[in-house]
Amino acid sequence: MNGKRQIAVRGKSCLHCGFCEEYITCSRSSQGCIGCGACLAGCPQNARRLEERSGSGPEISFTVDNKPCSVKGPVSVLNALEELGLAVSPHAPGDRQKASKCGAGGCWNCSVLINKVLTPACITPLRKGMDIVTSRKRIRSAEPRRVVTLMRPAPHYHPSVFTHGCNFRCDLCHNWNITFSSAGKALSPAETVCGLALDPERDYWVGISGGEPTLNRDWLLQTVQKLRQAAPDIRIQLDTNGSLLTPEYIDELVIAGITDISPDLKAVDPKTCCRLCGIGSEQTARMYLETSWEAVRYIDDKYRDRIFMAVSLPYHPMFHSREELSQAAKALSVINRKLPVTLIEYQPAFRLRDLPFLDPTVMQEARQTVLDAGLENVLLQGGSGIPVAVDPLDLAMGSEE
Repeated sequence: MNGKRQIAVRGKSCLHCGFCEEYITCSRSSQGCIGCGACLAGCPQNARRLEERSGSGPEISFTVDNKPCSVKGPVSVLNALEELGLAVSPHAPGDRQKASKCGAGGCWNCSVLINKVLTPACITPLRKGMDIVTSRKRIRSAEPRRVVTLMRPAPHYHPSVFTHGCNFRCDLCHNWNITFSSAGKALSPAETVCGLALDPERDYWVGISGGEPTLNRDWLLQTVQKLRQAAPDIRIQLDTNGSLLTPEYIDELVIAGITDISPDLKAVDPKTCCRLCGIGSEQTARMYLETSWEAVRYIDDKYRDRIFMAVSLPYHPMFHSREELSQAAKALSVINRKLPVTLIEYQPAFRLRDLPFLDPTVMQEARQTVLDAGLENVLLQGGSGIPVAVDPLDLAMGSEE
């Protein structure tokens, strides 16, 4: 059972920014390209693409859950397993299997045990003699890990955890150099909290953002638990696109110790969601939107007195019609007219660095549209209130380490 093999190639529009060489974990230098596609996600020019590899590679023999298998290489562990009909995700059965992985090597939610070591399957080359375990029970018995960037003041006033990896492919991703990066050590929850060096007498708030933090469920839940243990009175905020935030997941986060949740509602129309978030299927976009909007309803209904929730509505007239913005605001007002809502101006970033800045009156008019729809607590975030995104040619100086 052998599929076609692919190789990543560089197009003429490449900026030579170094992202695909310095910011992702790539097998090219050690074993050659395995066609995993991780370098495509973070290319600011869309200059990389996968092409069919000419000729077939060698047969690679390995075991999966004690059964002998073989496929032709070069190929990633994940692609080999998928080719064998084996889905990989410790948390997401059915239609959420593929949706719950970043595909760029940062989230580690596709991890399997390889020779007894937890390893991300999407960017790991398949090698002869590998002993691979895909059992969810055995994978979840290992200590979860994911790539993160830890930030302490300054410049951030509060300690923050930025998770790498996302299930969206937004051309306007403001944190793209983190979101699509897999380079760096993957940390366990204990290592993450230790690295923050929280001071219970000084630190009263910690943020978890990304990327998409909810992609690796065990890692997130255990990290929240350990943050709560390290600083019992601290407020713990989760920024999320909400696409995987089911009621059961929300319940687990509340039990773990989350106090603040900020869902980012990209759209109400699946077509808009596809354009903004780089999602190729309207069916997948609809699933994401239904999950995120239901998460807002569920949190407000069940945890209104326990969880502080502030919803973000990103906006730019090039992507959202005023009618869709009004529709989103009306839907939120039905849930709770007093719900705190931040209307965020989309600004130039990542692949849309030429997006025009908006005249302040445009955002003021947009805010009035939201207010007219029935919401009462609307904050405007735009202009100089939003930090400038990292320019691809300025990656080195863009680091906050």
